Amino acid sequence: MDRYFFRNTAGISAVELLWGLGLPVVIDSTFLQLFLKHLGASSFMIGMVPTLFFIGISIFSFFSGFFTAHLKQKRTAVIILHVFAAVPILIFGIILNISGFTDSTLRSFFILYAFFSIGIGLILPTWQNFLVRIFSEKKILAGHSVMWISQSIGKFLGGFVILRIVTKYSFSSKGSGIIFTMVGILFLAGSFMFLLTRESSGEEEDTKHYRFTEDLKEALRNRNFLILLASDLELFSLIAILSFYANYAADYCAIEPRIAAGGFVILSYLGMISVNLLYGRLTVLNLKSKFMTGKIVSLLTALLLFFFSGSWAFFTVSFFIGVSRGSRSLVYMPTVKKISGEGDSTSFFGIAPLLTMPLSTGIPLLSGAFLDRFSYLGAGSYRYLFLGLAGLIIAGIWLLKKVDIPN
Repeated sequence: MDRYFFRNTAGISAVELLWGLGLPVVIDSTFLQLFLKHLGASSFMIGMVPTLFFIGISIFSFFSGFFTAHLKQKRTAVIILHVFAAVPILIFGIILNISGFTDSTLRSFFILYAFFSIGIGLILPTWQNFLVRIFSEKKILAGHSVMWISQSIGKFLGGFVILRIVTKYSFSSKGSGIIFTMVGILFLAGSFMFLLTRESSGEEEDTKHYRFTEDLKEALRNRNFLILLASDLELFSLIAILSFYANYAADYCAIEPRIAAGGFVILSYLGMISVNLLYGRLTVLNLKSKFMTGKIVSLLTALLLFFFSGSWAFFTVSFFIGVSRGSRSLVYMPTVKKISGEGDSTSFFGIAPLLTMPLSTGIPLLSGAFLDRFSYLGAGSYRYLFLGLAGLIIAGIWLLKKVDIPN
């Protein structure tokens, strides 16, 4: 596949640039938590956003694998699934533009966000396997680093767009309608950029039929794979932090909501760009060391939020979140492929979210419930939550130390 390296890199990077412009609104989003708070959502309801997202990923990744694992060429399936995920966001934007805020706005949002989450769940294993198969092993990190940098640049620019729109319209129905409609259009346009890519004929590989029971048994027998997934205690603790720290900054630490909605995003994705430039273009550290570095940065993030509440701390945390998330995004797919020992790793990518579902859905939801239960502590409820999440991150670091990742 090396002869298609530049074409494939350009194609997947174009997809991620356009999707990256919209992702700060709907995934890992400080805008979304402030938007929902403006609509009167409780912390528990805000915690439902990552919970719904990971339910969609956990359950529907399996169905994606079932329908697409046997396909020798997956580009068409990848395009269709991206379009499916884009449509609910566009619909929500159109609803806001037509009717504004109503008593049913929150309900409409959660229904359509659930469909968006299902779409992402259907995308992930097919997209992940597509991405690791269109590059040779020696070129995969170089190609993926450009893709992630493109996505991060899109997110970085998206943060400025959010900042500008929120500054002008605050969280009004008009401004929110513009944002969600724009995101839906960007997602749709980005989906068709996969047409630029080329994949191998697949004739050199046997068609793999997705057999859930057999594939689950295979995954459960793979000790390294299971411990790697358990180490995601850190990942989902960081996502819980991301789900609430902007509201903490705006409500208790005198940070303007427009800065929390846009400025935090800009710094976060600046962190992602930095780590992808370092890891992707320079041969720095092996896969396990890169994984470990990201988790240690997550721990620093939680401890900063517990001990400090100045604006400098929130800006540093935003950057650190980007560094940690960027590290994992870059190394996760090639790591799973190496650990699986399979030419086609769709089954491992599809089963992974199902196995981590108790962590991915439970930690953000319990975090929101904790904040509601101890709301009388004010800022203290957030600080104690961040301390507890730091403990889970330490457990994730300890588990990763036990993983043997082939070089």
